[in-house]
Amino acid sequence: MAKALGSLDVGDKIKFGSIYGEPIVWRVLEHGHGGYPDGVTTLLTDNIITLKCFDAKETGNSDRDRRSYGNNDWGTSNLRQWLNSDAAAGRWYGARHAADAPPTAANCWNGHNPYDSAAGFLSGFTAQERAALVATRLEYGGWGDNGKTATDKVFLLSSNEVGLDSIAGNGTKFARFTDNNSLLAKPTAKAVSESTYTNSSLNARSNWYWWLRTSHASYSYDARFVDANGTLYSYFAYYGHGGVRPVCNLSSNISISDTTDADGCHAIIYNAPPSAPATITVPDPVLSGAAYAVEWEASADPEGDPIGYVLEKSVGGGPWERAYEGPAESYEDRVPYGSGTVQYRVKARDDNGAESGWAQSDVREVVDNRLPAIESEPLADGPYAADPPSVSYSVSDPEGDAVAVVESMDGRAVREFEAVPGREETLSLGHAAWLAVPNGEHSYKVEATDAKGGATVAEWAWTKAVTRVDLELAEPLPADDMPTVASVGVVASAPAGSTLSIEACNNAYDDEPAWEDVTDKALANRKIVFQNTEKTAESWGVNVRVRLERGSAEGECWVQSVSGNFE
Repeated sequence: MAKALGSLDVGDKIKFGSIYGEPIVWRVLEHGHGGYPDGVTTLLTDNIITLKCFDAKETGNSDRDRRSYGNNDWGTSNLRQWLNSDAAAGRWYGARHAADAPPTAANCWNGHNPYDSAAGFLSGFTAQERAALVATRLEYGGWGDNGKTATDKVFLLSSNEVGLDSIAGNGTKFARFTDNNSLLAKPTAKAVSESTYTNSSLNARSNWYWWLRTSHASYSYDARFVDANGTLYSYFAYYGHGGVRPVCNLSSNISISDTTDADGCHAIIYNAPPSAPATITVPDPVLSGAAYAVEWEASADPEGDPIGYVLEKSVGGGPWERAYEGPAESYEDRVPYGSGTVQYRVKARDDNGAESGWAQSDVREVVDNRLPAIESEPLADGPYAADPPSVSYSVSDPEGDAVAVVESMDGRAVREFEAVPGREETLSLGHAAWLAVPNGEHSYKVEATDAKGGATVAEWAWTKAVTRVDLELAEPLPADDMPTVASVGVVASAPAGSTLSIEACNNAYDDEPAWEDVTDKALANRKIVFQNTEKTAESWGVNVRVRLERGSAEGECWVQSVSGNFE
C-alpha cells in the first residue's frame, strides 16, 4: 500500500537520489514550513553526505579577500550551482559573474576536495526524482544587504532556519531544531572515504561541521556553518573540508511506501498513468491500398516516465485489432480494396505499465482506388565508381488516371513530370552531378501519384565507391623555350592512409612525356627544376597530373584545384 509523504512524522526517513553510488537518506524536517511553497514537505539529509568548499577563491575578483578565500554569496556560489545541476562530469560549472572561478584544486584550500570535474549533484537522481523536486524561493542574508533571494530545487539551510541567528531576510526557524544537540551531524562513511582531506576527527562516528547558505555579516569571504558542537561559526568559503547537508522540498501528496526497508527508510512510489492523447488525426477520406499517416498528440506523464502508445483499428465496423505499439506519435497504415470504412483509437502507456484512456477517431470512408504501377529492371551490381547507376522503368495506372511522377536521389527531387503510360523512363545522373556525389550509400526513388492521391513508390539502393582520383590538364601549357623551372600548387584533402602523388613534365606534347615526381616539392611550395632537356615533338609544353588513392584512409579524400607557373 502507499500513503502520502505528508502523513509521515517529522524525523521519519526516506531514500531519495544517490551520491557516490549509494542512496541518500533524508529526514522529514517539516510539513508546510513558513515562506516555502504551499503543500510541500521539507527534507534534510540525515548525515553529511559530501565534503566540498562553499565557493572557490576568485583570483580575478576586485575584492582582495575573495581573491584569496572565495566568495560567500550563496546566489553565485559554486556549491549552489553544483547542487542544482544534473550535468555530466566536468560539465556543471558556468561562470555566474565576471570574476567567478571553478572549484579546481588550485582554487580550494590546500587543493582539497576540488569538484570542478565531478558530475552535478542531481546526476545521481533519476528523471522521476528530479521532476519531483519543487523549486523554492529562498531568502538569505549576512554580508551586504539582507533579504537576498534565490530560487533553487536543492539548497542549504540558513542560520535563521537552524535557530542560531535572527537576522532579517534570512528565513524562519524550523521547529525540529530545539537545541544545539538537534543540529549535530556525522558524515557518512562514503563522505569520509571520498574526501582528500583527512583528520583524526573526520570519521563516520564523530560529529562534523556543515555549511549554511548564510554569509558572515562582516566579511565577504566567510560563510556560516553549524560547528561540530552545534553552534554557529564561519570559515573561509574556499575551505574544501566543509560538510554538505542538502535540503529539498517535495509535494506532500507524493506517494510513498507504507512500510520501511531494513534501514528504516520509506521509498517514494511513482506510477500515475500518463494523460490520454488529446487528439487523433486520420485523413478524410482514406484511399484503399495507399499509405497514409495516423497521427496523435503527445501524452504527458506526471512522473516523467517514458511513454509509448498502443494504436488499434476497426475495418468495416469489425473488431478492434492492434495496428501499432511503440514510442512514435504517428503510424503509416494501409487498408485493402473493399474495406468500406476504418476507425482508429490510441492510448498511452508508461514504462511501468500504467495506461491512459482511449482517444478515438471518427469513422472514415475508404474510397477504393487501384494504385499506379511502376515496372522496372533491377540495378546492375555495384558499387559504382566511374559512371553513375542508371535505372529504367515505366509507369501506368490501372484506372487510367493521370499520374504525376517525382524522381529523387537521397530525398532531393531531380525531375518531375506527368507520366506517359508504358513509356520507358531513365533515372540517372549527369557527369557533373555524379562528381558531386560523395562516397557511401545512396538511393534513387520514383514516386507515382494518381489523381485520387494514391501513390506508389519504388526505390533502388546503391553505393558509390571511388577509390582513386586522376586529374590531368586537358591541354598542355605551351612554351616558347624549354621550361626549366616551375611551381605547382595542389589544394587537396589526403588524410592518413591515402596516397597523393603529383607529377609534372616540360615535354608534354611528346608521345611519351618525361613525367617527373614533384610531390614533395609541390606540397612544400618549393620550386621544381626540370631534369628533362629533350623533346621529340615540335614544341615544348608543360603539363601536370595528380593522383589521389584512398588506401586505408577514413574521411574525405578530394582534390579541389591545381595551380602553378613555369619559366
